[in-house]
Amino acid sequence: MTELFIRWVPTLLAFPIGGAIAKIALGGASSLGKSVGGGLIVGITVGLIQFLALKKYGITTSWITATAIATVIAAVINSFAFSFKFDSASLTGSGLIAGLLVGIAQALSQSRDVKFALVWSISTAIAWSLAWFITSKVIVDPEAQYQIFGSSGALVATVGLGVVLKFVLPWITSASNLVK
Repeated sequence: MTELFIRWVPTLLAFPIGGAIAKIALGGASSLGKSVGGGLIVGITVGLIQFLALKKYGITTSWITATAIATVIAAVINSFAFSFKFDSASLTGSGLIAGLLVGIAQALSQSRDVKFALVWSISTAIAWSLAWFITSKVIVDPEAQYQIFGSSGALVATVGLGVVLKFVLPWITSASNLVK
């Protein structure tokens, strides 16, 4: 149990690192192109860092690709659905969509087990939605149009998904190799 958390908790840094790289490279998520580019940067960063944490448990490199593709698709959908609004409701909704797409993509990149895909997808959707909600309440400059939630949200998402990895997924046979 301790080893999984030791490996997983540092993945919370993936979000601010990916967001910082996207912000430096592209600026804020103020257009479709910047949102898609930022989504790609964040997706690769988050996918890579999560893969490094979980590869010991059988996660393959397709996790990285799946995460990147899902964040790009989420950026497109959220650009149209929320019209680059950065209020709490819009950010929470965009987190729900992005988390759901990322969860589905990550789960399907590793398994075709419906229970695993369902649990991981719903958990990631809830975690990312809560992460954006929390970030929206502590963010001091929403006009900066960040590509991904901040450190406070990353902490909540990482701890929440860590609990799912350790205590929920072991009940699902296809995911048992993730938490040995």
